[in-house]
Amino acid sequence: MPVSKLLAVTAAVNLALALPAYADKISDCAEEGHCDEYQVVTADVMQSPLTVVTDPKLPRQPLPAFDGSGFLRTIPGFNVIRKGGAGGDITLRGMAGSRVNIVNDGQQVGGTCGGRMDPPTNYISPDTYERVEVIKGPQTVKYGPVGSAGTVLFERDHFGLTEKGTEGRASMTFGSFERKDYAMELITGTPDHYWRIDANHSESDDFEDGNGDTMQSSYDRDSFHTAIGWTPDADSVLELSYGFSSGSAEYADRANKARQIDNENATLLARTGSQLDWLKMVEFQAYWNQNDHIMDQFDKPDNTAPGANPRRTNVGGHLWFELTPSDNWELLVGIDYLDSTQDMRNGLSLDELLGNAFEDVYSKENLGLLLESDWQVGPGKVVAGARYDRYEQTLLGSWSGANKVNERTENLVSGFGRYEWLLEQHQLYAGVGYAQRIADYWEIMKSGKNLTLDPEQTTQLDMGWIYQGPVELSASLFYADIQDYILIDNNSMPSARNVDATLWGGELGASYRFAQYFKLTTTVAYTHGDNDTDKVALGQISPLEGRVALDYENDNWAFGALWRLVDNQDRVAVGQGNIVGQDLGETAGFGVLSLNGAWKHGEAIRLSFGIDNLFDKAYAEHVSKAGSGNDMLPPEERTVRVNEPGRNAWVRLDYNF
Repeated sequence: MPVSKLLAVTAAVNLALALPAYADKISDCAEEGHCDEYQVVTADVMQSPLTVVTDPKLPRQPLPAFDGSGFLRTIPGFNVIRKGGAGGDITLRGMAGSRVNIVNDGQQVGGTCGGRMDPPTNYISPDTYERVEVIKGPQTVKYGPVGSAGTVLFERDHFGLTEKGTEGRASMTFGSFERKDYAMELITGTPDHYWRIDANHSESDDFEDGNGDTMQSSYDRDSFHTAIGWTPDADSVLELSYGFSSGSAEYADRANKARQIDNENATLLARTGSQLDWLKMVEFQAYWNQNDHIMDQFDKPDNTAPGANPRRTNVGGHLWFELTPSDNWELLVGIDYLDSTQDMRNGLSLDELLGNAFEDVYSKENLGLLLESDWQVGPGKVVAGARYDRYEQTLLGSWSGANKVNERTENLVSGFGRYEWLLEQHQLYAGVGYAQRIADYWEIMKSGKNLTLDPEQTTQLDMGWIYQGPVELSASLFYADIQDYILIDNNSMPSARNVDATLWGGELGASYRFAQYFKLTTTVAYTHGDNDTDKVALGQISPLEGRVALDYENDNWAFGALWRLVDNQDRVAVGQGNIVGQDLGETAGFGVLSLNGAWKHGEAIRLSFGIDNLFDKAYAEHVSKAGSGNDMLPPEERTVRVNEPGRNAWVRLDYNF
């Protein structure tokens, strides 16, 4: 049976079973309070309109890469464009790059590499965060320039202990291909003061695909974060934090290696509640971060290619006021700012590169004003927002030249509105969002280093239904009309140009329990994209995908199986796509089976384990980067795409104290 039919049948069967058979069944394990305490996460089902919130500290399958991109692939709608073991680029509903707004605990963090070795998620170690929240579509204006595809928030807690003492957590992960992860968290203090430390290390050798061929993909990364805070009351905090990370990586889609992928950041956060009836909260945050990256081929014999050291420095912050004009109305008024500068140096040897001075090549400055409102109306609420952004972009140094537009100012407007109807265990919602997005650094490079691309304009309709009871169901649909979509087309020069495009699709999730100890979860995601200008398919759109997970939990043990099904993709536009990659051709469907288990000892110890890709399937994602251009691999091991890992066994130990 074709994969697409299997997915359709699976979804229909699950919905048919879930609705009548278990609508009034209350699971014994839910009453006992031990459900899902230590199961391995294989799929996250949406539980509030357009929003998925998940715990990044829980074990997940497939075993995530050490960075944010590998983590997000368990959420329906996301895919990862693989380049190796590190630096994967996420796509959400077929959109990639700056169309997905990544917010690192309040900070805007930008990559540096022209070839996207270090997307923003590459600097995020999910294990050191308390929460990851995904908001799909242009349905918030709060977190800086609006992500037309969505917004992803990696968030830490900023409150101390309820009583004097020390608590923490440590974890270790070991897996195939010499995978080793170590993480430690410690917080000590009193209800008034706290000191927090997070440290993380991750490394892996090259992995092998299902054919036993080596995919150049080794990496290592060390990260450290510390914060000191003062919490004078339950609604107030003053925190100063500092973090850094350092790593390196090799990739299967290119000859260059990432000799250095470093980050340093500092943040000041102040939040306080108010005794005034009309003012609920004031929050101020200021931050500085810098990404420093070196890429080269200096280790290759007879190398003549120069190395490069791009660097990105961001300075920004926000000021928010949460107002309560009435008992049923909350209003957020805010302003945010970002100043970002890209500089670079080059050299024919490492010594020459490090001895040269940096040259500024690009800068952008953004000032944003925003309003976001939550108004209770009858059995539901109206959530709406509007945002104004003033952008200034400048090409500097060798990037600016004769006959080029090298300075540009844009005034952009974005906004959204949706109604959420709440009725007992049901949530129904419908909303419209509009986002304007200016060309980013990578798109400007593809345009011939010229500020001539028109801003993208996305108008998107989102609607859906969520049922939360003994059975959990969610269904979401979207339709996006994108004017002046910035297409990367390798068939033309320059390769970046504006077209009109249409995207539509949605996600479906069902989760329910049966026979007391079993849980079945199904998710399906689909996106359809059209390049309306060229009358062809829109490039780099992942095909229909589904997951079926069966979990068993009893006493201190849990076991699970995950079957991931991906359809073939024959709607392609060879050579066209986004800043991350372009279509290489049609792809076949595939199915991958994985197993997992977990054992818990009291509240302190959890041991989880699994085998990803149990049958050692050789396959690649449709949105994968090209692997054939890598001349560092023997010819017999080069692939058209970067294949996914073969069979991968892993074990993880978590200890809370």
